[in-house]
Amino acid sequence: MSYQMITENAALAAFCQQASQQPALAVDTEFVRVSSLLPKLGLIQLFDGLQVVLVDPLTITDWQPLQALFANSAVMKLLHSCTEDLEALASVGLTELNPLFDTQLAAELIGWGGSLGYAKLVEQMTGQQLDKSESRTDWLARPLAETQLAYAANDVRYLLPLLAQLTAHLTEKNSLELLLAEGQQLISRRHKHLPVQYRYLELKNSWQFQGRELAILRDLMAWRQRFAIEKDMALSLVLKDALMYEMARRKPASLEALSQIEGMHHRDIRRHGQFWLGMIKACRELAPLACPQTFYHLDTFPGYKVVQQQLTDAIGSAAQAAGIPASILSVKRQLNEYLNWCWRISDDERQLLPIPEFLTGWRRAVLVPHLPVPAHVASLVQQTAV
Repeated sequence: MSYQMITENAALAAFCQQASQQPALAVDTEFVRVSSLLPKLGLIQLFDGLQVVLVDPLTITDWQPLQALFANSAVMKLLHSCTEDLEALASVGLTELNPLFDTQLAAELIGWGGSLGYAKLVEQMTGQQLDKSESRTDWLARPLAETQLAYAANDVRYLLPLLAQLTAHLTEKNSLELLLAEGQQLISRRHKHLPVQYRYLELKNSWQFQGRELAILRDLMAWRQRFAIEKDMALSLVLKDALMYEMARRKPASLEALSQIEGMHHRDIRRHGQFWLGMIKACRELAPLACPQTFYHLDTFPGYKVVQQQLTDAIGSAAQAAGIPASILSVKRQLNEYLNWCWRISDDERQLLPIPEFLTGWRRAVLVPHLPVPAHVASLVQQTAV
């Protein structure tokens, strides 16, 4: 099967009109993300069952026809492991895909294991072996070689045939509905933003810090996020997590003290050192009550590891009761989001944060009967049902 390269708005609009009459659309993206915070979209691959097209985002200026096609509820959108694709598509304003069928999640829901790669799934279901030799292509380079374009086309060519086979295996009650509901949850997640001053909660080891140390982590994390957005730089290139941990522990008061931190580059000290020192000095002078607390409601808090285990057990019980894999029901990020929302912010701050995913969408009905719900959030949990 051949493919068509689309570089003009009119050709994209014509394809979208054709595809809107088909029951399903396979979608994939190619992008570059080496040093930037956001992915740089290099190609969009589409297959409507009649024609494979490769859309060049470096030349297209009118995305409205494709956005309308993505939002057309009569056309199923198929992607494989779609999280990064959704981020790449959002970079050109393509933010709504409805309904969304993620073939990797479908395989996991069937019970074939998590994180099953596209090539492996295609081989398992069709016997076709895909060439992945062009996976490290610079997709922003032009012109793209014929082998690169053929590789990109194959990433959607076999998605549509998988739809009927995967759907036939989704035999458990409501499993297809759950899969599509999770697709919408993935879209909704992109509209949820943790306020920058609370991004420190996402740091893996931040729960081990307290008082002024935690205030330093909070302010460094917020600064890093703002700077990364402004400069479109990967977070680790702005300031590594390990360096933030050391700055919080040591509370350096001079450029010399900063330079003693292992892994700290002199160029970063020249660029940001005085600013960091001022930030750290302000945190060192905070009154204890002005600092974020590691945990709140300590009179009823059984301990971080204990709560983690309680949540893990609750997820396992809920998954068994619902007959779905625990890995579908929760990933570590979602577990930590709920733990943070319950215990790591004050009652006033809780109003400023998004409702945890455990308490929204299809997960709520499955999880809430099993989740530990602290008394201080019980009324809010009840309100999320409204």
